[in-house]
Amino acid sequence: MIDRDRHDQRDPLTGTVTAEAMRRFLEAALDLSDLQGPGVVLFAIGIDGLAAIAEQHGPAQADAVLLGVADRLRAGLRSHDLVGRLPEGFAVCLPEIFTAQAHRAAERLQRLLEARPVPTAAGPLALRCSLGLAFGRGPGSSAEELLSRARAALTRAQEAGGSQIVSEA
Repeated sequence: MIDRDRHDQRDPLTGTVTAEAMRRFLEAALDLSDLQGPGVVLFAIGIDGLAAIAEQHGPAQADAVLLGVADRLRAGLRSHDLVGRLPEGFAVCLPEIFTAQAHRAAERLQRLLEARPVPTAAGPLALRCSLGLAFGRGPGSSAEELLSRARAALTRAQEAGGSQIVSEA
């Protein structure tokens, strides 16, 4: 697994784990999952229009949005779930979860992220977020494959107009 307190495994802006630390966590979670029981879900989360926020309000406001999203994600998850930073947004790993529970968790997280504007120096900024979901189970699953499938689902969600949740299946 990872040491949640190691600074070299943390994104310096958001305090979430790095993409590499997330990969290691995913591999361990997949190895521990049972082919018959709950699996592992990975959410790839994108902030719709983040580039436009940076362009219109400046990079400091985009950073404030990223911090606000990271805080909301951490507050909305179970203690054994993990939030990581990706170039396109965030990844959230939920180990030991069934598919139906994962879909409900995705809907709940999206509502939490979009419910109220994020305070910034430029004023409160409303958010729209897209989520791509991928499921894995058992030691034969690959963290890289799971991440790739979650990112592909996120791309489909954003191409469908944003503020969407798309599952790989």
